[in-house]
Amino acid sequence: MMTGKDDTLPVGRARRGTAALAWHLRIYAAYFAQFIKMRLAYRMDFVIDTLAVSTSIVIQMAVLTTLFSKVRALDGWTFPEVLFIYGFSLVPLGLFNLVSVNLYRFADQYLIQGKLDRVLLRPVDPLMQVLCESFNVSGLNEILLGTGVMIYAGRELGMALQVQHLAGLLVMAPAAALVYAGVFLAITSVSFWFEDRMGLAPPVYNLIRFSRYPMTIYSLPVRIFLTFVLPFAWVAFYPATWFLGSPGFARAALLTPLVGLVVFSGAVTIFRRGVGRYASTGS
Repeated sequence: MMTGKDDTLPVGRARRGTAALAWHLRIYAAYFAQFIKMRLAYRMDFVIDTLAVSTSIVIQMAVLTTLFSKVRALDGWTFPEVLFIYGFSLVPLGLFNLVSVNLYRFADQYLIQGKLDRVLLRPVDPLMQVLCESFNVSGLNEILLGTGVMIYAGRELGMALQVQHLAGLLVMAPAAALVYAGVFLAITSVSFWFEDRMGLAPPVYNLIRFSRYPMTIYSLPVRIFLTFVLPFAWVAFYPATWFLGSPGFARAALLTPLVGLVVFSGAVTIFRRGVGRYASTGS
């Protein structure tokens, strides 16, 4: 019997979910536009931050070039292949860095100082507000530089740019960024149970550099750790091998979207449980 309400039907739920997603995307765009206006009010500071990130990446690439001027291959991986993996790693990292600023200072500003009280009073998803209240525009540098490095390395490898490569990048890079977001959101959510101004994020962030090189150069325990415990192998090495067509790894790369969704969904669940037990500072 029809009730006149389609929200109980799959189609109705799908429409409702699509409308909610579109609304949140508009909110996200408004947050980002406002942040850009604020940053451009101090243009020199913006330029200095951009140059600092670019210089750091260039220095790391110079180290790679110096290394391969002495060593022709790294455990069977040629310099262009390692460079391609490195370049790919910058794209999801840049996507993640755009919205990760508040994760690092969540315990101090949102829990200890009580900023989360204001967030919970608004009719917008709390997690989205935390991620969108501040941005790190230097992430755009990493995206652009990473794309440029991949194009250069691809030419050195004789890879012909095809539509499937672009489609793969549009799927793999955001999925890998979800892995980053999931790992650090889970670490951030621990603050609901254990107050910690600094948190575990800084030392874990330093482990990201291990993901920028082929996993085969590491010992088995390290490979297992970076694949299943802190799944940073899925942010660069595995998805990059899909483009390289590496035997034995290209199929595993297809699991990257699933890994990203599982890791991020698990982290969101932990965050929401933390919000459920949050008590105001009372100040």
